[in-house]
Amino acid sequence: MNIPNNYKPFIGIVFLLALVSLFNIPVLTTVWRYSFDDGTYSHAYLIPFIVLYLYFKLSEIGKLVFREKISLPSVVMLLATGFALLVTSSAQISIGYWLSFLVFAIAGIFTVFRFNWYVLFPVSFLIFIFPLWGLLTNVLQSISVVAVTYMMSFTNIPTYVEAQYITIPAGVFEIADGCSGLRYIIVSLAISTLFIFLYINNVKKAIIFLSIAILGALITNWIRITALILIGDYTQMQSSLMEDHNTFGWYLYIPFMFLLFVWGNKLTTIDLLSTKPTEGIQRYLPAKINLLLVLVTFTVFSTSLKSQLSNEHPVKESELNPMSIQPEVFHFTSSSASSVYIGKKADLITYSFNGNDLDGKPTFFDNKLIPYPWLVLDDDVINNWNVNTVSNGRGKALIIYQFEINNEKIATARKFKIKRLIKAVSGQRKTQLHWLFLPCKTSCDSEKRQLETQVNLTEK
Repeated sequence: MNIPNNYKPFIGIVFLLALVSLFNIPVLTTVWRYSFDDGTYSHAYLIPFIVLYLYFKLSEIGKLVFREKISLPSVVMLLATGFALLVTSSAQISIGYWLSFLVFAIAGIFTVFRFNWYVLFPVSFLIFIFPLWGLLTNVLQSISVVAVTYMMSFTNIPTYVEAQYITIPAGVFEIADGCSGLRYIIVSLAISTLFIFLYINNVKKAIIFLSIAILGALITNWIRITALILIGDYTQMQSSLMEDHNTFGWYLYIPFMFLLFVWGNKLTTIDLLSTKPTEGIQRYLPAKINLLLVLVTFTVFSTSLKSQLSNEHPVKESELNPMSIQPEVFHFTSSSASSVYIGKKADLITYSFNGNDLDGKPTFFDNKLIPYPWLVLDDDVINNWNVNTVSNGRGKALIIYQFEINNEKIATARKFKIKRLIKAVSGQRKTQLHWLFLPCKTSCDSEKRQLETQVNLTEK
């Protein structure tokens, strides 16, 4: 098949993106788990198609040009980000390996293609797939509480605000994670940056357009929450919107975006999709040395190959007695129980993780180390154990746990993550979670004193 010359760079881009994806399936597996859903990241399905279409058009108009010789900055960036990807994936630091993967792909592209901003934007647009935007949730949630409280002050409805809970005579509203407005922020950023890339090349106009898009997303969310509270008060919490309030939000947000782009058309200064092809002689095949560098680097720093070196695979269910009180832990390789003595006999549960599954770690966000219905009353660190005093309303107990990597015991999740990162440089990936449930006779003080006297828990 004879491929026109101006489409060969597009084939090259597709090849590079497919290659870096194939060599890093474990990373993409985590993205699939948390991005391609019907919630905050439901737009993720569209992003790859948008990226490929943009590169197709850039190739068509001659903006994608192969390098004729080695670019030292690109090679250094490729090696550095490849090493960062290997270390952060070994340490199972989610944000680290997501960002490293993205920059690694960017470095691979610019090792083969000449650098320009047109080529940088489409691959950078992939950042809207990665579920790292949750870092903004708490901040946006706090801002929403303040904004909605202020808006409610203009109504005659008695309002009491405590933390993220807003209480009115008709009931209680929680401004939860889903009410932070994150989904509207992400969509606004994605659509507005794409519009700027295609139609605005004036920095001042671009900043104004982007700022209005973000501010509009925030205000839309505040209006949505306030309107739901007013509807809840008017209907005595009987409206169907009390259950399905996300759809109501889109009814408010979509008209805003329509008006935004009507106004944005007045700011347009270019039309990238209508640009005429660049004339002149261009290289229509990649330099062999650059392509070889990328292939070798993608292979050396492959997380897919690394995960295949172990025959151990995570188990789906615990091998322990399902009737006993135990935490809810996912993606572990094996589990076991042993008897220890802390003033009295108790069962110590150990979960082992081989690190092949990037979510297979003691600090996985969905692991529930405090099982329902126990609530934490107090927590402390004693002899490298995280000691939680808990209650279920009928009695008290101690939930005691610690993390382990390379025979080093660590009490807190933060220090454990730092230690994982340090050990990852030397290839240490296997970790363990040690967990213990100890019922208390009264206040748990005697059990804590007993724990303080034991540096190590002795098996019986």
